[in-house]
Parts: sequence; structure tokens; C-alpha cells
Amino acid sequence: MPAERERALVGRAREEASAFAELYDFYMPRVYGFVYRRVRDRAVAEDLTSVTFQRALENVRRADFRNESFGGWLYRVASNAVVDQIRRDRRYVPISDAGGEVHSDLALDALSAALDRDQLRRALKSLPDNHREVLVLRFYDDLDATEMCAVLGVSKETLAVRLHRALRALRMAVAKESADVA
Repeated sequence: MPAERERALVGRAREEASAFAELYDFYMPRVYGFVYRRVRDRAVAEDLTSVTFQRALENVRRADFRNESFGGWLYRVASNAVVDQIRRDRRYVPISDAGGEVHSDLALDALSAALDRDQLRRALKSLPDNHREVLVLRFYDDLDATEMCAVLGVSKETLAVRLHRALRALRMAVAKESADVA
């Protein structure tokens, strides 16, 4: 959603339910997918998505709500809801478990469009979780820089460095996988 359109809708959402409905319609499937990939449970993902939008509605109507990046803020609220859920019942499934098995097949599928799926899967398994997380947020969740900064709690400069390092690590891992296959 273009930033100007988003800001206008957030401004109108304080008074008009239809403006918030448009924000909801745009972000709900994205936020649900973002949450689902982290909790891997449909009912929990639905609940957390609902909590995210309830908090959004409550906050948008406040006079002191900062209207700079609603989408980024919304992903941060969703991320916090996931963390709260994890603390409550430990039903969280991380991108990789202690044995290194990757659970985010959907994210891997999106990233593997130009590469062999198995080769990419092995390359991603070899990456540290922080690199894998940045790549999934960017290339599967399709978050922009502002939204990623909000989710990760970092500045744009830090994000640029982390994304650059993650891509470099992925390139090196893919090259290693290619050499191993040959």
C-alpha cells in the first residue's frame, strides 16, 4: 500500500470505520501469514491476528497515535503478540529447531524460484537463525524496510547491514552446496 494512502486511511480511521476496514482488508492476510509461519497453529494464528487488529483499532483512535508507518507498527504488534503467546504456552515452532531442521517450507519455496529447492534448503539450513529470519521477512513475508525494522527492532542502517550479511552468507552457502554437488 502506498505510504500516502496508508497515512490518509489511518488519519480517517479515527472517525470512519470504513477507513479502518480498508486497512484491515489489506493487512489481515499478510499479518495472518506472518503470525502463522511463527506459531504453526491455525487457531492460535487466528487468535493472535485478531488480538493484533484489536490493539490496532484501539491505538489508531488515540489522539497521540504516531502515523508514520502503520504497516511496520502493525507487524511489531503481531510480533509482540507471538512473543506473548510463546511465553504463555511454549507452542512456538522456530524457523529451525535444535537439530537444524527447517520448518518454513513455504519460505523456502518462495526463495527457491531460481534455484534448486533441495540445494537452497541445504544452504538455508547451514545459515544462522538471524540470517534466515531476515531473508524470510524480506523475500517470503515481502516486508519493506520500514516494516522489517519494526519487526526486528533495528534501525534502517542496521537492517541494511544484516540483510547484506544474510545475502552474502546465502550466496556462500549456495556456492558451497553447488561445489559439493559437483
